[in-house]
Formats: sequence, structure tokens, C-alpha cells
Amino acid sequence: MALLPDPVWISPRTGWGAALTVGVGALLPAALGVAHPPATAVPSRAPRLAQDAVLARFGERVAVGRGRLRLAPGPLPVAVAAWPVPVAAPTLPEPPVDTGPCGEAGWFSPAPGAAISQVFGVPDAEYAAGYHTGVDFAVFTGTPLLAVADAVVEVAGWGGAYGNWIVLRLPDGHFALYAHMSRLDVHTGDHVPAGRRLGLSGESGNARGPHLHFEIRTENRYGAVIDPLPYLRAHQCHL
Repeated sequence: MALLPDPVWISPRTGWGAALTVGVGALLPAALGVAHPPATAVPSRAPRLAQDAVLARFGERVAVGRGRLRLAPGPLPVAVAAWPVPVAAPTLPEPPVDTGPCGEAGWFSPAPGAAISQVFGVPDAEYAAGYHTGVDFAVFTGTPLLAVADAVVEVAGWGGAYGNWIVLRLPDGHFALYAHMSRLDVHTGDHVPAGRRLGLSGESGNARGPHLHFEIRTENRYGAVIDPLPYLRAHQCHL
């Protein structure tokens, strides 16, 4: 008597589709005369189209295990190795200030390119001396002010009616005064080279609008002043 195969139980979870697949897979090789491969002949790679595409691209760098692909250590693909390494954009230096050097080496205008809005010696009752003791340069608040020569900072701070001020002791023994500044970048006792930025212009103290009040003194005291324009022009400063 022919033995009947064991009954096949159909689980509600797998369904009839799974059973049909198993049955057809078992009958088809026999019908076609194809022998089953021995149990030891296990394919080294699962015949997955997606896996085959990855393996074709990356070669032996891809290992197959438990149905998953993972990258194995190895050289980068040529296309990846050829990618340019991003380089940070270079930090551009700040544009240099137009120092407006004078014709004589080592001398600068205190406010390069600024127009003169008030000259020296004009009668003015607001001054204790009775006249304008310096030269006014018409500059907006925040304009860089420069050391006219290599100097030592004699005074840097608050000067009452002069507002925020700086007094430099110049190489020839004269003193250069900068008044009504909005910011001071140096301190008393500092050595400053010619053309160094001392601070920014403003309208601190007794000032009618922003400008630089600039004096040249023969001594560091009020009223010991000379006309700054001839003094600077003697050093070939074009004002």
C-alpha cells in the first residue's frame, strides 16, 4: 500500500499562499528532472538583485551576513576618493585705512581727506583764550583719527570742555591735541607709531556737532598753541 504523505497543516498566520509556495517549490525540480543540490553546497551570496548591484559597485568591501549588507574595511571607491576635500574660505584682511601720509616720512594727517571747517585764531568768546585755539576737521562720528607722528601718549581721558581727548608728545617737543572724540583706543603712557589709529571722532564735551578739534601746542598747557596748518604743511602734509 502506498503511504500517504503526512498531512500539511495550514496555519492561519501563513495562509494558503505560503503552503502553495512550499508545495510548488518541492514538486517543480522533480518535474523538470533537476536534482537537488547537496546539503553542503550553500551559496556564498544570496541571489538578491539589490545585493548584486551593491556588490558590483563596491566589490569585496561588502560582506553579506544574515541577509544584510555591511561595508567591510578597505580602500574607498575611486569616485569617492576623487571627491574634493572642502576647504574653509580664507579670512580676508580688513581693508587698510587710507592713512594719507605726508610728503615727509613718518608724518600723517590726523584725519586724512577731511575738510577744514574752522581755522585757527578766529575770535570766539566761548574760549577762555578769546579765539579758536586749533583747527576743526569736518568728520562724522566714528571717523578714525591717526597719530600725526611717532609719539608718546601724554594724556588720554576726559578733558572737560574738550570731551574725550588725547594729547601726544611729538618727537620735536611739540604736543598734538585731539578733542571731542567718541572713543579712545590708547592709554596714557603708550608709545604710538606714526599713522596709528588713536580712536574715533565724535562730539563729546562742548561741541556743536561731530568734528575733530586739533591743536599743536609748544607746551602741554592751555593757550600755548600755534597754528596747526603751517606746522603740518612744514612736514609736507597736504591739507
